[in-house]
Amino acid sequence: MALTLAGAGMLAGCSAADLPLISVGIGADGTPQVTMVPCGKDAIGTVDFFVHGTPAPGAPQPTVTTPSTASEDGWLAGGSPLAPGRVTFPLFSPPATWAVREWGAERSLKPGREYSLSFRPPGFGDYSGSVSFTAEDLAGLKPGEVWAGGRAMSQKKFRKRVADKC
Repeated sequence: MALTLAGAGMLAGCSAADLPLISVGIGADGTPQVTMVPCGKDAIGTVDFFVHGTPAPGAPQPTVTTPSTASEDGWLAGGSPLAPGRVTFPLFSPPATWAVREWGAERSLKPGREYSLSFRPPGFGDYSGSVSFTAEDLAGLKPGEVWAGGRAMSQKKFRKRVADKC
């Protein structure tokens, strides 16, 4: 039993901790806005955005091969560090300075789909930041709230959670 627990602890130590370091809210212009906050003085090294779900009947199908058959639309950004520290941007318009590979045509939130966004610091960081949400989750946000860690919260609460996790 002790050997099994020790082995499980070693295995758990090999994977990066997935932390709620990303929030999504609705900007003043009505578009989804993302805030990513790496720990300490870390930079953002890679970012993945995926749309999960089945397109509605009659909707255009993606024309570019996606990295996952479970995802029809999305984008990836990587290469050199993308951004030092905290960064905020529109979900469907990552910063122009990032080398982004996009596929699919989705540029707005759609009901019945799940969206996931994650980042990792450069190199082999011991953590990653992630968030998953739906259009319905964001539609239910009150003014000043963001979605992070599977629920709605104030921006102040999000900043406190980031400080606690890092």
